[in-house]
Amino acid sequence: MDRSWINTPRISDTYEKGVEEFIQFAKHNVVCYKNGVRIRCPCVNCLNGRILSVSEIREHLLCDGFLKSYTTWTWHGELLDLPSVHGGSEEVRFSMDDRLEDMIRDVGAESFANAVLKNMSNDVETPLYPGSNFTRLSAVLRLMNFKAMNGWTDKSFTELLQLLKDMLPEGNTLPNRNYEAKKITLSNGYGV
Repeated sequence: MDRSWINTPRISDTYEKGVEEFIQFAKHNVVCYKNGVRIRCPCVNCLNGRILSVSEIREHLLCDGFLKSYTTWTWHGELLDLPSVHGGSEEVRFSMDDRLEDMIRDVGAESFANAVLKNMSNDVETPLYPGSNFTRLSAVLRLMNFKAMNGWTDKSFTELLQLLKDMLPEGNTLPNRNYEAKKITLSNGYGV
C-alpha cells in the first residue's frame, strides 16, 4: 500500500484518502471490542499509545497528523518482512545489527522474544496510576516526544521525571530517570 500520503499536507484530498485507507486497513486487522472497533492511534500526539474509536482516530489524524516514522503498521496488523534469527526450533524475526543477533543467539531466540513480548505487554497494559487514561508506555512516549521536540538534556529530563513522579499519586509507574525512560521505549520497539 502506498504511504506517500503521510507526507502530503493534511488539508489535501490525497491525505484524507490515505487516512481513510489506513482506517479501513486497521479495522480489517485489529481486535474488535464489544463497543465497536477500537485501534491504536498513530497520530503525532498519541504515538500508538492510546486505543481509541475509529472516529477519534480519524479526527486525530486529520487535525494532528500521522506519525511520519510509523511506516510499517505493526500495531495495525501489518507483518514485518525482516531477516531471521534462528534459535533452537523457534524462529524470531528482527531488524537489528549483527551484535544484537549474536546476543540473541547466546540467550536463545525464544527467551529473547518472550522477554520483549512480556515488556511490551506490561508497559502497554500498565496504567500510569489507577484511573489514569495513560499507560506507562504512552506516558513515557509522550514525554520523550516533548524532550526531543524541545531539545531537553538528559539531566533536565531526569529532573522533570523526578518532579512528575513526586506529583503523581503514590504507586505510579512513571520512571524517575531518563535512562529508565529510554529502556522502556527501546524494549517496546521504539527508537530514541
